[in-house]
Amino acid sequence: MPNIVHRKYTKAKYGGYIIKTAEDDNGEATLETEQGAVKRINGGMRPPGSTSQDGVSSSISPSQRTVRKTRPQRIGKRMRQILRELEKADPEDLDEDVLAVYRALDEAGIETLLLDSEIDVRRTDASEPPKLISDILFTEVPALIAKPKDHEQVRLCVRACRDKRVPLVVRGAASSAFGAALPPDAGLVLDLGELVGVKSIDAERSTAKVLAGTRWADLSMELKKKGLALFSSPSSFFSTVGGWISTGGHGINSFSAGGISSQVRRLRVVLPDGTERSLSSKDPDFDLFSGTEGQLGVITEVSIAIRKMPKHSRAMLLQTSDEARAFRLLDSILGSGSKISHVMFYDEHRSREINQITPIPGNPLHDAPAILILLEGDTPEDIEIPLPSDIGWTEAPVFMANLLWGNRYFPMRARKQGPGMLGSEQVIPLVNMPRLLARTRKLGRMFGLEIASEAHIMSDKEALVLSFFLTDQRKPFMYTIHSIISMLLTRLGIEYGGRPYAVGIWNQPFSSFVFPEEQMDRLREKKRELDPEDLFNPSRFLSARSKFIAPIRFLLRERITLFALGSLLAATEFFSRISRRIMTSTRKEGPTPLELSSLACARCGACVSVCPAYLVTGRELVTGRGKMLFARSVLKGEAIDKRESDEIFLCIKCHACEEVCQTRLPLLLAYEELEERLESAHGRPKELIGKFVAEVEASKEYERLLYEGIISPDAGMKGGETDAV
Repeated sequence: MPNIVHRKYTKAKYGGYIIKTAEDDNGEATLETEQGAVKRINGGMRPPGSTSQDGVSSSISPSQRTVRKTRPQRIGKRMRQILRELEKADPEDLDEDVLAVYRALDEAGIETLLLDSEIDVRRTDASEPPKLISDILFTEVPALIAKPKDHEQVRLCVRACRDKRVPLVVRGAASSAFGAALPPDAGLVLDLGELVGVKSIDAERSTAKVLAGTRWADLSMELKKKGLALFSSPSSFFSTVGGWISTGGHGINSFSAGGISSQVRRLRVVLPDGTERSLSSKDPDFDLFSGTEGQLGVITEVSIAIRKMPKHSRAMLLQTSDEARAFRLLDSILGSGSKISHVMFYDEHRSREINQITPIPGNPLHDAPAILILLEGDTPEDIEIPLPSDIGWTEAPVFMANLLWGNRYFPMRARKQGPGMLGSEQVIPLVNMPRLLARTRKLGRMFGLEIASEAHIMSDKEALVLSFFLTDQRKPFMYTIHSIISMLLTRLGIEYGGRPYAVGIWNQPFSSFVFPEEQMDRLREKKRELDPEDLFNPSRFLSARSKFIAPIRFLLRERITLFALGSLLAATEFFSRISRRIMTSTRKEGPTPLELSSLACARCGACVSVCPAYLVTGRELVTGRGKMLFARSVLKGEAIDKRESDEIFLCIKCHACEEVCQTRLPLLLAYEELEERLESAHGRPKELIGKFVAEVEASKEYERLLYEGIISPDAGMKGGETDAV
């Protein structure tokens, strides 16, 4: 494993153990027993080449790195050309208009993908609708994937599609669960996964310029090299810069910094008609591209405000005996005038869930509400906060505060216990949050669910509330009901003055609560002007002919739905043995690592940007997310093409995917099981693996990941071979 450098140490006695907690500059927490055995308990990214507060370097030492003085030219391109020749995808099978687009992009040197497995990966995002619903509403299959590398290539893709009237959808990391990245039928997926790079960092002007496909985690690393930091970031740290701006996002540190739109200095955008614009945050048209989910243009470059890294920080975790006291304490914290960067609220169900998934003996938290506070500043006095003595609160061990803060980018850790998870994300008036949480738990009890909620406090007036519950996709009848309950949670939030965090497809019936009528009319008028044929991210909430609004609205007629679901569940209990056989697909034995991982994968895309195989090949099939989606077809016994089978073996077993996995899945064990199944059917492509390993070892991407400590120099690599050889 790579070296772990600790910024803060806290020692405490807990459950008969002497536990020392450490957190590095990027919030990665570890636990250490008194005897010195270290157990990593959450993922995270280490700052490249940076030093901790005590001056200890966090990068891998030169002696540990395998740096080549020379490397082949055109690293990555050679491997991609080999794979393209092996795939033998025939563009002549494409529709006439799509074929014309393909030829135009090929002539311009823009990489395209046609393989079915790559297309299948891009038919999804982090959402997983029930089969009954997806078979009706989500049948689209894109014809072509384009992977532009710069602004000009994006513009050429958009123009080519417009000239031939081919619909397209813009895709970043596809980490959202709202359906905004789902593709059009027989259209093009504009995959911005390789539109990446930090173009400049200006410390004097406190501004960084980046390409829109850059992940927030990568931008944060580059800033830390210079002692700088982001003002705020999404809870999905591996989402793209352009994607979060298109969502109009709020997230980590939004309490002190506001939403992401307030931090954007300038955008460069390609419009649906193929023209381009560069506009500042003060431009009257800025709101056309912030929060509209890419329907009015592709963001290609962003200039964003940055700050000096604070010298001191402190996480505190407070608990009260009941929710009424917790909200009184929260009011006192928000009005304290202290230098608070972020505040999170956990209801009692979420505290209990944290106990269940935390690898610490006993229960480190009470089954009671909790408040997590982050204080930041340049002096020790800046990280102090006055707290009331008349409310009745207790402070949890400091190692738990550090642990929860370290896990801030992984809200779905409990998912694999399902092995699925559903829920809602809503912006709620803070004054209404107590009543909403009470109603949410009551709704859960009606259906035998324990709904756990946590909230990011955005200001003294609003909070972003995330409510989740466990489910099981292997039980189709119950999973369908649970999906409808998930939408009912959003409906419940609106009753208390809230609005969906994002619209996408699932929340289209609620779009009027996100955008006031006057703003919506203006946006739709602009959509008709720039995209009269609705080719650009079609059938979304600005479209005049969305097919999703009516059926989803029907499902959300609350009284009818609650009565119907209640009756069905009552019948299920009454006829328990018969109904379980008919309506579920449960099995007596537990799932294998492959079955568990394919079901519990959150599809967040965190594994994509840290995968050396993806960075060299450009194929998402070789990543954890791609493999787990592909594994579902294998487990169902579907026919597998040898070309697709061969690409699964392109892996150096570096463990990076496991380190950043949202749900801490046993991915390496799952890969072994998948490879065994494929080898028995199609053999092991040893020659291809040898070429792949040589290409990876010689690549600057592999060298960078080693330097940043994301992968270990000896993980999986055995004298130039991988465990797969």
